Amino acid sequence: MSEHVKYLEIPDKSENDKKNYKTLLLGNGLHALIVSDPSPMPHDGFTSESSAGEIDETSGETETTSDESSSSSSGSGNSDSDSDSEVGDEKLAACAVLMDYGSFAEPREYQGLAHFLEHMIFMGSEKYPEENIFDAHIKKCGGFTNALTDGEETLFYFEVAEKHLNSSLDYFTALMKHPLMKKEAMQRERCSVDSEFQQILQEDETRRDQLLASLATEGHPHGTFAWGNMKSLKENVDDDVLHKLLHEIRREHYAANRMYLCLQARLPIDELEALVLRHFADIPGNKSRAPDLTKFNYRNSFRDEFYTHVFHVKPVDNVCKLELTWVLPSMRQYYRSKPDNFLSFLLGYEGKGSLCAYLRRRLWALELVAGIDDNGFDLNSMYSLFNVCIYLTDDGFEHLDEVLQATFAYVKVIAEASPDALRVCYEEQQGIEATGFRFQPQRPAMDNVQHLVLNCKHFPPKDILTGRELYYEYNEQQLRLLIDHLNAFKFNIMITSRTKKPDIVYDKKEQWFGTEYTSQPMPENWKTIWQQTTAKSLEELFLPEPNRFVTQDFTIYWHTLGKPDIPEAPKRLLKTENCELWFRADDKYELPEAYMAFHFISPLQRQSAKNDTMCALYEELVKFHVSEELYPATSAGLNYNFNVSEKGIILQLRGYNEKLHLLVDAIANAMVSVGDTLNDQMVATFVTDQKRTYFNTLIKPRHLNRDVRLCMVEHMRWLMIDKYKCLNDIKLQDMVEFARQFPQQLYVQALVQGNYTPESAHNVMNAVLRRLGCEAIKERKYVEDRTVQLPQGARFIRCNALNAEDTNTVITNYYQLGPNTVRLECILDLLMMFVEEPLFDQLRTKEQLGYHVGATVRMNYGIAGYSIMVNSQETKHSAQHVEQRVEVFRSNMMQILEDMSQEDYDHTRDSLIKLKQVADMSLATEWSRNWTEIINEEYMFDRRRQQIELLRNLTKREIVAFLVENEISNMRKISVQVIGHKSKQQTHSLKSKPGINNCVELGEKDDNDDDDEEEEEVDEDELFKALADKLNVVFLAKEGDATTIVDINDFKANLDLYPKQQLHTEDLPRPRLIEDNLVRT
Repeated sequence: MSEHVKYLEIPDKSENDKKNYKTLLLGNGLHALIVSDPSPMPHDGFTSESSAGEIDETSGETETTSDESSSSSSGSGNSDSDSDSEVGDEKLAACAVLMDYGSFAEPREYQGLAHFLEHMIFMGSEKYPEENIFDAHIKKCGGFTNALTDGEETLFYFEVAEKHLNSSLDYFTALMKHPLMKKEAMQRERCSVDSEFQQILQEDETRRDQLLASLATEGHPHGTFAWGNMKSLKENVDDDVLHKLLHEIRREHYAANRMYLCLQARLPIDELEALVLRHFADIPGNKSRAPDLTKFNYRNSFRDEFYTHVFHVKPVDNVCKLELTWVLPSMRQYYRSKPDNFLSFLLGYEGKGSLCAYLRRRLWALELVAGIDDNGFDLNSMYSLFNVCIYLTDDGFEHLDEVLQATFAYVKVIAEASPDALRVCYEEQQGIEATGFRFQPQRPAMDNVQHLVLNCKHFPPKDILTGRELYYEYNEQQLRLLIDHLNAFKFNIMITSRTKKPDIVYDKKEQWFGTEYTSQPMPENWKTIWQQTTAKSLEELFLPEPNRFVTQDFTIYWHTLGKPDIPEAPKRLLKTENCELWFRADDKYELPEAYMAFHFISPLQRQSAKNDTMCALYEELVKFHVSEELYPATSAGLNYNFNVSEKGIILQLRGYNEKLHLLVDAIANAMVSVGDTLNDQMVATFVTDQKRTYFNTLIKPRHLNRDVRLCMVEHMRWLMIDKYKCLNDIKLQDMVEFARQFPQQLYVQALVQGNYTPESAHNVMNAVLRRLGCEAIKERKYVEDRTVQLPQGARFIRCNALNAEDTNTVITNYYQLGPNTVRLECILDLLMMFVEEPLFDQLRTKEQLGYHVGATVRMNYGIAGYSIMVNSQETKHSAQHVEQRVEVFRSNMMQILEDMSQEDYDHTRDSLIKLKQVADMSLATEWSRNWTEIINEEYMFDRRRQQIELLRNLTKREIVAFLVENEISNMRKISVQVIGHKSKQQTHSLKSKPGINNCVELGEKDDNDDDDEEEEEVDEDELFKALADKLNVVFLAKEGDATTIVDINDFKANLDLYPKQQLHTEDLPRPRLIEDNLVRT
């Protein structure tokens, strides 16, 4: 085996990392990293005793998509074997292959070709010629696969149950060795690439990157249009030439000597090596090498205009941000000292003395981000783009000179700091990062292989695991080099804002995305501000002080207690009329970390749309109140989230357990005291910011579609457009009163899990209750979750996308089934696995209805259903056509099952069982699963075990019978359609209410403005604000169609509600599920 393999240095690893590693260089030039997880392999009747990879094996709403079954609350099993495998015994295997070829190397006359090639690779191989056969195999085995193209690399990856690793590698490497890439597949995949482009066309961050690419120096590789679309890959393109070129590039660049592989599974490391040799050793190699991009000097990467002009950009979203971007040398060469990471920490710091804190105190900015983005455009072999992005308030935009002065001043604080002061800060961060690496939780296998395969290319074998994690050494010379770059007046300034100065006219348009912008010479007064600013200009600015949140005690309590047996399920420590506390000590992961969650349930939120909106503002104001105090904690390995839910606010905390309670105390204090800190300017600032948040959500068709769907099925829910309209009515006194009332009546659900004791958990909960001083909720109706029972038959609700320039149409057909049971969950999870590949193959590959199609299990407060969604473009297919094709597919689902062989049925069911038996990889995963049970008030902590037992005996006949019965007697469907725009005219077959236009032509004059008004130059900023104020969602009528809904409240008024299941505290009840994804870890 070893005669064709060169064994490289074994990577350094953390003392707590139990995995085994081996790095290989195969005879064909392929670099491989093998990761062997030593967890025991169960013998469960599915897996042979010798090997898991035999050669002959060829809201809340909770939601489970067809490719996310492993995260479902359902379980699964095998009826044909007496499985000894239990929940938590299984792990997924994963593989990632990195091609040393990306969009920077593609021919400029075929922009997007590298991305197109990535798509075409999947279109069958000589060994397995059927298109998408690899994808179909992976899905059938309960796995997931994807690929992405970057500037210098193309990455392919998949995960699958370990039993199917060998067969999956066989399918996968067949594509690497001899892909078909037939000419007849080109048009379909061009449509797919174009549809993918259309879906990101309105994303401001992507538009920003392409605008910067357009400023690249002529002949430099990063000036390409990497996404590709019909224009770049079809217009003036000879398909014969393109087809030949695809194969030539694939043969030259997808060679073994240009590949990096990472493979992870629980197999012994020698067996994994055998799999690598079996499948990858005969991939053809050649002598080709990646283009040498180091010949392009970073100082010349962008045209002079990049530095000498200010760029004013018109965004799609309602956003106002100031960006300063420095072009630095490629930072990969400095990975041992990481000066860029350290400077990102300093400039992005939000604690006392920071630039961010200075701007927040003046309400000039609410957010600041600094550093180098980890993508191929911002970080590559030629250069690195160091970016400081400041999200301005309206007042901040008016004080732009002062914001720039503060930014310049903080750069000077760093530049003029003594080496000793910088070293003290650096060494504190060095220690924090070393601790983080020492106690690093396990990543899921698929995340891990993606992370490590990139490291295989960029770091020597010894540093593959540590290269991105550790500050190895302080290097004053390298740090000074970067500081000198930042301290020179040579950077790009970009202002992206709907608000603009009177002299700004967007007279330029980027070629591919159509981004409107203009550029003006750098103002002389900004140069003067730079020259006159020093480190002492603003006394409020200084380097970070020593961090009081740095953990010192890493004691593992389970060890000190003698490693006692601990039940799998959390234990309820406390239950009163206004709280419940659940707890589980960790006995699995043995890390000095804990996770906490508190759900502050309030009756206020559902009383009115205004209250719901004020709850969102209250959330933001509390976070603002604690941001400066608690930011040091977030840089010391502690983290928190404070987010509005459907009936209150959820606080989640995670990190080293020693000082985690300090964050709870600070946030509880802020919840009580924040009202006393408010003033008119602060409330007005946050109202404007919340308006932007709602606006930016509403103009995205998929978000609008979801919002409408949830409002249709939930008894008490406010449309986001209604909340948006309330914002203008919220004043200081309203917020002061809401902040006073919120803590007064609460029911608090809490879970503490990890390296903690029951006594400490009690202490934290008691401290929260004492500080809040809350009483029990009096009006329970506002915190009871109820679901509307949809009428039998089909109903339709339609509206236009709110951005008149957005062509994306989103169709979601939702089918409501009824009260959930474990059996129903299992049926639905299995059904989603059966239909996932046929759905993708039919609606995306064959009919090309859209890039994104999916089937999803949905649970609304304990009421089960499923949906089929297609994201199409109205320029290609009408919404009516897409909906009809979705319904045709759904009507064929029973036939798919009927035609399925018993062998295929058993195979798919067994794969789902494997997914349900997958172990929690980290405390975060286990805690999240338990927390979901608590906030949904189901408390079925052994849900997966129950489902596994049920699925072992679930037959195909039962599923077919269920579908037939549901079709005959319980067909309840709503089709939610957000319709994109072909042009500025409304869709002819649909009409809205007279006099109301429900879309906003962003930055253009409203078509309904009176024609006889005096013609004058329009102030685009004022026009945008006027259009934003009149933003509305109008549901479209269809003449003569009684199934069309035009008023949600009228529709729901006479419908029944599903019964609310009664809580029995002693029996630990199983009522309803919450729609929103509340668990945000």
